[in-house]
Amino acid sequence: MAVEPPTGPLKVLLWTTGRSLSNAFLQCMTYVPDTIAWHEPYSQLGKFSNVVEGPAVSKTVQELVKTLGGASAVAKIESGYDASDKDYDWLKEQLESDLPDGKRMLFAKAHGAYIRRFSLFDKLPQGFRHTFLIRNPKATIMSKLKMSLKLQARSVKLPELPRDQFRIYEYLIELLKYLKAEGLESRPIIIDADDLLANPKEMLEAYCNEVGIPFTEDLLTWPAGDDVMTKIWMVPKQTILTFRASGMHDGTFASTGFQTKSSTTIGDSSNAEDGLMIPPIVSQIASQILDRELPYYEELYAERLTLKK
Repeated sequence: MAVEPPTGPLKVLLWTTGRSLSNAFLQCMTYVPDTIAWHEPYSQLGKFSNVVEGPAVSKTVQELVKTLGGASAVAKIESGYDASDKDYDWLKEQLESDLPDGKRMLFAKAHGAYIRRFSLFDKLPQGFRHTFLIRNPKATIMSKLKMSLKLQARSVKLPELPRDQFRIYEYLIELLKYLKAEGLESRPIIIDADDLLANPKEMLEAYCNEVGIPFTEDLLTWPAGDDVMTKIWMVPKQTILTFRASGMHDGTFASTGFQTKSSTTIGDSSNAEDGLMIPPIVSQIASQILDRELPYYEELYAERLTLKK
């Protein structure tokens, strides 16, 4: 049953995984009228502040500009914040604050596994609807490994990821159970990215109706380019600089809608689109990860939002 449209401001968190159309989904939600959009507030703050221990990296905006190539890495940035002096108490306060005049929705997409990995449950905000975007790990695991290979080939130095970075759906289920147990979300909405690609209008409309977001077909398309990141999103300025230097989301920002594109699945040795060779050891690692992750994904998949027949 769909919820009634909210009479006051609406706050929504979309918990997701890497390589699952989550940036495209955030682009879509950004253009809901009178919306504030946050991009991965927990993981990006953790990368570029002192709140999560990890390898030493250049964290201030000025240091990062030098690390990533100086002026060539920088264009005019109108949005964002310097994460180097922020912490998760600041973030929780920001998310729980009243929306500015004229704004009716705060929409944030975040990596759910990050909350469990760094025990950030006490930093979750009150007053949010909690939703989930999932995708079959057969595609997302190899896509994430390929991205790491591309960054290494380009010699882009990014913060190292923790060893348990691929405990994704296991941790996502732990987050979902926590939200229910603590009364933060009694009826989480789960959508699958491949369902969304197969029926973008119908699935997006169903999601919006369930959450209480006004739906129009205008949400199915958006402008190409990274202006959405540099001028609109709430995101660390360090993230903007890193994304531009690495090119890791160029394809996302070139898109204008939910589009199916070729992907490398586990067992493939190359990708016809970019010719990147996948070492056999990478496919072996991916297979081991898949064996562990697939049952957790299937548990979430069984509870996903489906279209009425």
